[in-house]
Amino acid sequence: MTRRRLLVLGVLVGMVVGAGWVVWDRTHPSYCEVVADHQTELADITSAGGPGASFKVLAAYRDLRAAAPDDIEDEWDRVVGRLEALEEALEDADVDPETYDPDSPPAGLDADHRAAIEGAAREVGSDTTVGAMGELEQQALDVCHTPLTQ
Repeated sequence: MTRRRLLVLGVLVGMVVGAGWVVWDRTHPSYCEVVADHQTELADITSAGGPGASFKVLAAYRDLRAAAPDDIEDEWDRVVGRLEALEEALEDADVDPETYDPDSPPAGLDADHRAAIEGAAREVGSDTTVGAMGELEQQALDVCHTPLTQ
């Protein structure tokens, strides 16, 4: 192949790859765009508080996990996974997270379900999970120059 043909081929390949990247970028928003999209929602949920607030953020957290860069995937997996485990433990016990009080569990809640709920809740509040959330907050500030919540 001549030098000219190699040059033309290189330019064509570059154009195809570049066009593919533009299409990918337009159809897959960046992590910082997803952070910005969910800031107000997350701020509203966390400021309202309440027993079920942790589960109200799950949809937004799942979106953030899906858009997250490789270097923070593990942190999002940890946070979302532990919230999902608690949600599942409450669902398995047929307990409403809005009304569940660990100091006064619902009548009829068996020991196995109570233990599963308490174990999952401990994991959500563990240093590992709290630390992962702190790393995610810091990453949003450092990379996106904005907090996860407004």
